[in-house]
Amino acid sequence: MKKFMYILGMIAPAMLITGTVFKTQHLYGAGILLVLSLFLLGAVYLPVFVMVKIRDTREKGKKVNMPMYVFGLIAGIIFIAGAMFKIQHWPGAGLMITLSGIVTVFVFIPILVIQALRDKENQVQNFTILIFVLCFLAITFMIYALRVSKNVLTAFSVAAEGHIASTEIVEARNTAYLEQLDLSSTGSDAVLEQAKVISDRADVLNDFIQDLTVDIVLRSNPDNQAFVDQDGNITFDNLDNKDDLYSVKVVIFGDEGIPGKVDELKQRIDEYREFLKENTDPGLAGMINKLLDTGPHEELTWVQYCFLQAPMIGAVNVLTSIQSNLRVAEGEVLIQLIDKRVVQEQ
Repeated sequence: MKKFMYILGMIAPAMLITGTVFKTQHLYGAGILLVLSLFLLGAVYLPVFVMVKIRDTREKGKKVNMPMYVFGLIAGIIFIAGAMFKIQHWPGAGLMITLSGIVTVFVFIPILVIQALRDKENQVQNFTILIFVLCFLAITFMIYALRVSKNVLTAFSVAAEGHIASTEIVEARNTAYLEQLDLSSTGSDAVLEQAKVISDRADVLNDFIQDLTVDIVLRSNPDNQAFVDQDGNITFDNLDNKDDLYSVKVVIFGDEGIPGKVDELKQRIDEYREFLKENTDPGLAGMINKLLDTGPHEELTWVQYCFLQAPMIGAVNVLTSIQSNLRVAEGEVLIQLIDKRVVQEQ
């Protein structure tokens, strides 16, 4: 059994390191390697290690501190499972990591301290293990605490709701502009046709952005489907996993064989911006450039500036902002077309 433990002790970490490298390099198969290695560590290696330690202790004629091994095994398995769930962005990861911390701090560590004080022969070794356990626990919870705070996530949600409300208001206004042009048209009307094309292309781009938004929301947690209606409208306050980074990475940048939509998003915005500028006066072109700007920001590209390491709700906030700006730009051009119609009629 000890030989089997040694073999596992070499294979599982090697797979974990390989999976980590694959993950950082966005190579295919990272998820499989990470899940398999963590499963081997938690479900196979730890139980075998505990059994070997118990057997060796008994062979030496010493009393086995069974609670220490049992609670240590439980805490280790729960923590590794939580880490696996966290890496794969499965629900329940936070609960597992928290539970493992509680078991470790309030049960395993006190037992380990008592064991270290009683075992004079291995006192240095036991205290070294204790120090490493405490440091590892502190670092783990520090990293876990570095997640985006709830207040920031709520602020993103409020901002996204505001963008949606603004978009709906401007969209209704733009529809009224289009109807005004339609009512005042007589037969074949180039201005009306131009306005319809502008509006139709805005609708297509808006729908594309909305599809991206819904995709990000659902990839962060499939249960978020309950907060997305048939028309793709989202109830932001009730969404789960608002701090999820992986969903943005997959949808925008792509990962593990899944192509990202970043190039298509930028291309569509650029094309519509240039299309609007071609159909308006130069005086309005500057405003359109600002509203639909996709230029670099300092040393970052527009995509990096907007989406790199952005949490799910942060990316959603950016996308809803683009939708709002899109409708404003559309409306400004429609207003100018109405003014042009008035001049023609005079």
